[in-house]
Amino acid sequence: MEKIRAVVFIGMNPWHYSAINDSVRFLAAACTKADCHYLDPPLGLRNSLTQPASFSRGFSWRQEVCGSVRVYQSPLGFAPVSFGMRQQADKVTAAQFDALLAQRYGTDWREFTLVYISSWSYTQTYFVKYLQPKNLVFHILDDSFAFPEIKNDPRVLAGNNLFFKHMMRDSNLVVAVSRELTEKYSALYQRDVHLLKNGVNVEHFQGPGESGQPDMAEIKDPVLMYTGSINSWVDLPLLIKLAEDKPDYSLVLIGHYYAGSADEHHWQALLNKSNVYWLNSKPFAMLPGYLHRAAALLLPRTGDEHSLASDPLKLYEYMSTGKPVVSTGLPAIDDFRRFVYVADREGFAAKIDQAMAEHNEVLAGQQIDVIRNHSWPARIDELFSMIK
Repeated sequence: MEKIRAVVFIGMNPWHYSAINDSVRFLAAACTKADCHYLDPPLGLRNSLTQPASFSRGFSWRQEVCGSVRVYQSPLGFAPVSFGMRQQADKVTAAQFDALLAQRYGTDWREFTLVYISSWSYTQTYFVKYLQPKNLVFHILDDSFAFPEIKNDPRVLAGNNLFFKHMMRDSNLVVAVSRELTEKYSALYQRDVHLLKNGVNVEHFQGPGESGQPDMAEIKDPVLMYTGSINSWVDLPLLIKLAEDKPDYSLVLIGHYYAGSADEHHWQALLNKSNVYWLNSKPFAMLPGYLHRAAALLLPRTGDEHSLASDPLKLYEYMSTGKPVVSTGLPAIDDFRRFVYVADREGFAAKIDQAMAEHNEVLAGQQIDVIRNHSWPARIDELFSMIK
C-alpha cells in the first residue's frame, strides 16, 4: 500500500461531547502523521427529537477544524434504523463523503487513506460497507457481547452481530485493547487480532487543570475518588462497604451514571451514605484538578467478563497524577503491579490505608515515568507500525 496520507476516524461519540471521554477521540487528536478526519456518529431519531435544531441542519454536511482534526457532522443523522431507513441514509451519506474526499485528494483517495472504526460504532455498519475503504482498521475497545445492555437487548445484539461479522471479515487489521479480547475474538472469528492498548496524555494530568472545584469546597479531607463511567462493571457493593468502613473519609464519584446498567437499588443505597458525593461528569480540562484533590484514586471493578476484559482509561489517567491507586484484581493492572495496590471487596479499605502510608514522592515519580511510555502518540506509532 502507499504511504498513509489521511486517516478517517469513525467516531463513537460526537467530538464535542463532554459527559464521557473515549479512546477514539484521543487517538484522533494524537494522529499527526497524516491528515486527520473525524466523523461524528449519527444522532438517531430518539436523540434528534430532543434536539430539534438537528432536523433543520440535518440535510447537509457540516465541517469544522478543531486543532489538527477536521470534524464532520453528516446529514440524515435522524434517520431511524427501522424499515431500512438508516441503511438507505448511510448509502447516501457514504456516497457524499466519498465525493468530499475525492474533491480533497482525488478519486484514488482509498489508496492512501486509512479508515478506523471501533467496536462501539455498531450503528455504522452500512456506512463503512458503502464507503468501501481499501484500508480498514477495526479496534475492539470492550467485550461488547458481554455487556448486559447488549446481550439482553435482541435488537442491539443483532446489530452488534451484524457489525462484527462485517468488520472481522472486511478489515485489513483488527486490534484490541487487552489480551483477553485478542484471544477471545481471534478464536471466535478465526483471524488474527493484535494488541493495541489504551493510552494517556500524561502532561494533562500533571497540573491542577482548568478552573477550581467549587462543588468540593464543603467536602472534607481525606478524599477517596472514583472517576469514570458508572455502569454494570462498577462494584457498587464494594463502594457501599467502603463508605461504611471509612466514615471519616469522603468518597467522591465523578462520572456519567448509566441508568438501567448499574443496579438501581445499590446505586441509591450508595448515594444515601452521608460521606458519599456524586458530582456527575466533569469536562476533561477540569478533571486533573479533581484528581489532585484526592488522597487515593479508586478502580472498584467487578469480576464480570466484560470488566475483566477491559483496559480502563482511568488506570492510565490515575497513574499520570502520581497519586496512589487502589484497584480490584483486573488483568489490565498486571503491567503496573509495582505501583497499583490490589484488593478484593473485603480488603479494599485496608489496602487504601496501606497505599496512603507507603506511597511517597519517589514512587510517584517512578509511576509517572512508567506511564509516559503509554502516551496516545506512542499508540499511534504502534498502529502505523502494524499497518506497515
